[in-house]
Amino acid sequence: MSERVLAVTDLQVRFGTKRGVAEVVNGISYDLHSGETLAIVGESGSGKSVGVLALMGLLAQPPAAVSGSINYRGRELVGISPKEWRRVRGKGMAMIFQDPMTSLNPVRTVGYQLIEPMALHLGLAGDVARKRAIGLLELVGIPSPDSRIDDYPHQLSGGMRQRVMIAMGLSCDPDVLIADEATTALDVTTQAQITELVADLQHRLGMAVVWITHDLGVVAGIADRVHVMYGGRFMEQADVDGLYTQPRHPYTEGLLGSLPMPGADRPDRLVSIPGLPPDPVAMPAGCPFAPRCPHSDGSRCVEIIPRVEEVTPGHDAACHYPLGAGL
Repeated sequence: MSERVLAVTDLQVRFGTKRGVAEVVNGISYDLHSGETLAIVGESGSGKSVGVLALMGLLAQPPAAVSGSINYRGRELVGISPKEWRRVRGKGMAMIFQDPMTSLNPVRTVGYQLIEPMALHLGLAGDVARKRAIGLLELVGIPSPDSRIDDYPHQLSGGMRQRVMIAMGLSCDPDVLIADEATTALDVTTQAQITELVADLQHRLGMAVVWITHDLGVVAGIADRVHVMYGGRFMEQADVDGLYTQPRHPYTEGLLGSLPMPGADRPDRLVSIPGLPPDPVAMPAGCPFAPRCPHSDGSRCVEIIPRVEEVTPGHDAACHYPLGAGL
């Protein structure tokens, strides 16, 4: 087995609001190994992005309150100072954000923004840093990188800006690359190019990748393992083949049922999950999915939070009545 680079245990994130305490991430745990791609999927509001922002130390405290454990190569990150976080971000863990136009500085050139983290973490400057920056732009498929390095973000297309964000993430050779909805704002062709690029770079560089998305179609082609998130909790986790062929949680079944399948023998209308996600300020006492679940028994599911338990080898679900458990 490859080396474990990250261990997240019982991670919780709370926000103080005028209405009360919002329970956004509720005790998620997972390990990440070098060279592995872990996908975290779920609909908007499930806590995916907040969970990785906590992982990167990018939540202001207060209003956020982060607890649990984030262990990076044997070092506990929860509670470290902002100065210590700056040593980890970029060099140990790097992140590709959802919208490169708002993540890149509009008044700085692409080259300046690529060289800045290299100066901080690698001590590079001058021609050496510029040469490395040009090489990174070439690596991620930017044409004419020796001239594009002096462009500003507005001079690049959406796909090229996202490639620049990937180059920035790779600039200090991180152990972990986090892609937070990195293809959401892009057209389908560019989405495919970006996912293939990340997969290729991961294979060449040996990084671990955490891919955050609500698009199960993207996940199918890139992930090794998948965690399905809802109401701030992991509902199910399995390898990608096991999850798609035999989902064990009703929520996962609903997500997969909503995917269009060209040529498949299925009704004309896609399946939808009735109801709305839970309010993080007023979370249900039991399973967060119980009010929307077609298999809820109306008592145990509503009153008791299910534990994440193994249903079949390597396939876990947080459900009192997991699908197929009696087979």
